[in-house]
Amino acid sequence: MSVLPSLHPGPLGVVRELVGMPLEFARMYRGFGDAVAQCPRGDGHTVLVLPGFTATDETTLPMRRFLDRLGYRTAGWSLGWNLGIKPEDEPKLEAHVERLAADGPITIVGWSLGGVYAREVARRRPELVRRVVTMGTPIRGREGTQWVVFFFRLLNQAAGEDLTDEGAERMAQPIDAPTTAIWSSRDGVVSGHACQVREEDIGPDAENVEVDSTHLGFGFNLDVLQVLADRLSRPASLAAAS
Repeated sequence: MSVLPSLHPGPLGVVRELVGMPLEFARMYRGFGDAVAQCPRGDGHTVLVLPGFTATDETTLPMRRFLDRLGYRTAGWSLGWNLGIKPEDEPKLEAHVERLAADGPITIVGWSLGGVYAREVARRRPELVRRVVTMGTPIRGREGTQWVVFFFRLLNQAAGEDLTDEGAERMAQPIDAPTTAIWSSRDGVVSGHACQVREEDIGPDAENVEVDSTHLGFGFNLDVLQVLADRLSRPASLAAAS
């Protein structure tokens, strides 16, 4: 249960996060080696990391390097800037997941908007996905995301259906893969409440984990990396219980 008050996200929240980014980077740099040494080793399965809104695979490099060091095989999404997947890109992402899963089901980690697509791939092709981890992903409605949605509509007119109340409700439905929803009350972009699995859906295969991180820092926050390493090290058949 959260012990920190949620903050109201918005443009000022983004500015606040940007100002603090140097400290986030410095903390990761200082603790990266110790975190690698202390975290459980991976079993070599493939982990696909999807970037957030207006981001590219370059932003997920620190996380992927961390997971590489633990023994996983990592991959980016290879679709360039994440401005929202257009209809013609959906089969491309699904085909990418299918190729990566040639040797067995993969884990998909999605940062912010990337987590929406991670869940949707797992919903459509559950046989390809062993686990989904979302970070700051609005999975229960659009609370605290209205200002982001405004810019999203400008950049991706094809996503109109997904932005309706009906689309949000559809995306909030549980998926057939163990799910860890990482969220933070310090999130200055999306409401932390919106990034949690709904109470009625929490169970052996769906959990919420609160961390002390900014939205822009999820990909290289040491607390997030440690949670990720723990969940990925669990056997594919083991439920996502805390």
